[in-house]
Amino acid sequence: MKKTLLFISSILLGTISYAQYEGFENWTSNTLLNLDDYKTMIDERGLEGALAVKRSTDAFAGTYSIRLETVISPTNADTIFGFFLSGDPDTQTPGQATGLNGVDSIIGYYKYDIMSGDSCTLIASTFASSIPTGGGIFHIPTGTQTTWKRFAYAINALASDSLLLAAATGDPLIDFKGIQGTWIQFDNIQLKKGNQVVSVLNGGFENWTATNWEEPTNWKTSNYAAIFEPLLPVTKTIDKYAGNFAIELNTIVNNNNDTIAGLISNGDFNQNGLIGGQPFSGVPTAVEFYYKNTLSGVDTSWASIQFKSGGNVIATYGGQLAPVVNYTLVNQPVTLPMAADSVLIGAFAGENPGSKLFIDNIDLVFPVGVSENLSVEKLVTYPNPATDQIKIRFNLKNNSNVTIRLIDVTGKELTSRSLGQLSAGTFTESFNTSNYSSGIYFIEFLLDEEKIVERFTIK
Repeated sequence: MKKTLLFISSILLGTISYAQYEGFENWTSNTLLNLDDYKTMIDERGLEGALAVKRSTDAFAGTYSIRLETVISPTNADTIFGFFLSGDPDTQTPGQATGLNGVDSIIGYYKYDIMSGDSCTLIASTFASSIPTGGGIFHIPTGTQTTWKRFAYAINALASDSLLLAAATGDPLIDFKGIQGTWIQFDNIQLKKGNQVVSVLNGGFENWTATNWEEPTNWKTSNYAAIFEPLLPVTKTIDKYAGNFAIELNTIVNNNNDTIAGLISNGDFNQNGLIGGQPFSGVPTAVEFYYKNTLSGVDTSWASIQFKSGGNVIATYGGQLAPVVNYTLVNQPVTLPMAADSVLIGAFAGENPGSKLFIDNIDLVFPVGVSENLSVEKLVTYPNPATDQIKIRFNLKNNSNVTIRLIDVTGKELTSRSLGQLSAGTFTESFNTSNYSSGIYFIEFLLDEEKIVERFTIK
């Protein structure tokens, strides 16, 4: 049955870092290992599958073994079993050559901890000219084996040219409904006929392929379910509003015909939606971001923000995003009944495959002073903490003579820039901070007779 991996729009939330700004400039490289020559749960469920199928350096021989586990999905509470598979048990199709004409037994080594009432399964069936000739389904019952132990299961095939091989936590006869905590490791699996012994394909579990991708730093994304897809739901793009990068959310159909929505969050996913958030303090007056999107058919993309205090939601903002071709500013005024201690902001590309959403420059806007007569209406510094550069965006209500100074905690001026007389409007300036040490610094903003000081941090 086709399933849709998305969240109910009424509870859709997402993420920024706890800083005032997220420009999606920082991305983290990730690597996922999957077993060569076999299908595994990683092929089925991406990063969640990697919780159930692992390369282990605890090996009987060589460098690696394989560890299969039964785990609970952190996103929807499904039971996920670990498996590897060469062939297709449903159609009785083998997946590899035997290397022997006739097989007495399949041998190897395992260790395990199988929960009470549970079992693990090894499937080994031989074929000759596509006709089954021996083997079957072998169960490893409840129990614990903490050291490597040799196993041998009778195949009794007088003739063979190919092999169906699989192993799993759980039992295929009851749809693999296993018990969380069960695990089993395999290594050095071979086929035996008399004195002849041959290894099965990658039977020492030495060969694994690494898949690499990037994630926006400190964000949770829906990429966990689509690691091996040609297009990930969440990607870095140079089609940006400002800086070097923006984030692109795509709703895709994967190789299993499942729809996976482009989704981001600084919290976590579960069956109820998104939870958690990032630490945050303050009482902003608005949230701003730039976006553009394309909707496929009758669809809806969303962005929203929750402010929390003591784990309780104190304010929620956001909603549907209209289709726009060019980056467009969204300004959402914010009124909080009290200071927040965490924030959860996010975005969702839509339910229909082909819907696409770009987001850049998320700002939490704070009041710049207690005076109501200030010439500057908005002042935003980002990213904060900064690394290589700090940007300043400000909105002037009136024509003003503007000078910006960067100073350290001792009051020493590091650099200054006189912008001269500026007309009312919105302006952006950037300063190179790559030569400054980590620590706290200040931006001194001079407008005619007014002075505003903002603190920022360099990592």
